[in-house]
Amino acid sequence: MFHSNRPFLRSVGMMIGAIIGVGVFGLPYAFAQSGFGLGLLELFCIGSLLVILQLMLGEVVVQTSGHHRLVGYVEMYIGPFWKWIALLAVGLGVWGAMLAYMVVGGTFLHLLLSPILGGQTVVYAYAVAGISSMLIFGGLKFASAIEYLVVIALLFLFTFIILISLPEIDVSNFMTLDINQAFVPYGVILFSLAGMGIVPELKDVLGKNHKQQLGTVIVVSMGIILSLYALFAFAVVGVTGAETSSVAFDGLVVHLGETFRIVSMLLGSLTILSIYMVLGIQLLNIFKFDFQMRHKPAWVLVSIVPIALYALGLREFIHIIGFVGGVFGGFLGILVALTYWSMRRRGICREHHCINFPAPLTWLLILVFSTGIIWEIVTTLI
Repeated sequence: MFHSNRPFLRSVGMMIGAIIGVGVFGLPYAFAQSGFGLGLLELFCIGSLLVILQLMLGEVVVQTSGHHRLVGYVEMYIGPFWKWIALLAVGLGVWGAMLAYMVVGGTFLHLLLSPILGGQTVVYAYAVAGISSMLIFGGLKFASAIEYLVVIALLFLFTFIILISLPEIDVSNFMTLDINQAFVPYGVILFSLAGMGIVPELKDVLGKNHKQQLGTVIVVSMGIILSLYALFAFAVVGVTGAETSSVAFDGLVVHLGETFRIVSMLLGSLTILSIYMVLGIQLLNIFKFDFQMRHKPAWVLVSIVPIALYALGLREFIHIIGFVGGVFGGFLGILVALTYWSMRRRGICREHHCINFPAPLTWLLILVFSTGIIWEIVTTLI
């Protein structure tokens, strides 16, 4: 029985590992700004839209013969020009994510090591980028070897934080509401739930059962992720309330003590170094295989951009993940919706049974993401 379910369980684990990342550390702050109840509502509403979007992409994967990736499906169904838009959105999104990991990793390492070594947060941020860049040069083999360890460490970290926070929760911290800050969680949530590119990978893992099980994997995985995010935000906001910091942990250390600082910062730092490396390797492979760049120039380009952006002063974690999620995540969402819509209009779905998401739902998704892109750009420029 277990053997027959192993591809399904592995697929669920892969999807959870691909999506859960540093974005979750920004959720408590965003929820504290808007009000916990409103933030939670946005999490489940946006999460539901993303489940629909992932099911649309899953349907494209199931109904299209051969093995392709997100950019390949975009090119196949809506044209070569949009392939380059997709590549641009993916590339800029990964660089933005690496910058966010650099910011948070610097904070974690500073909290962990500064009592012993001293030094400023900026030094530790450059250390994170430097160490991770050396690991990126090693390529995919090392990254794949530690993938499951990273996921286990991250899940343990969240579980540890949730359990140790429960006795310190103050219910009054959940009673605030600020409509003027209602849009703050939007980009942060999108960033924290990014990872649609993993859906085509699941087809290979599920093998002959992919047509029957891919949709279930998406729904189960997203249900687990949304529940975990909600519990994490509940625990952090419940303890720190209006004083919740942009990376969640600073305020918790004051309430939860020295053991919490050491355990959470150690696990957090190791996890961030690992995921930073994996993101860099993904972008490295895009440059090597889609742009035919040689390994060393591609590695230099991948490594230097987030360091340069940090040196230019882009160091506000919430602003970074909000913009990256709202803009580049929004572009990818629009492209997936258009790809699904184009596939539905072709003969494929006359020959095979396709999940029929109604046209108004497709255009609603495009409207939501388009509005989010415009809002993020305008508010960033103002």
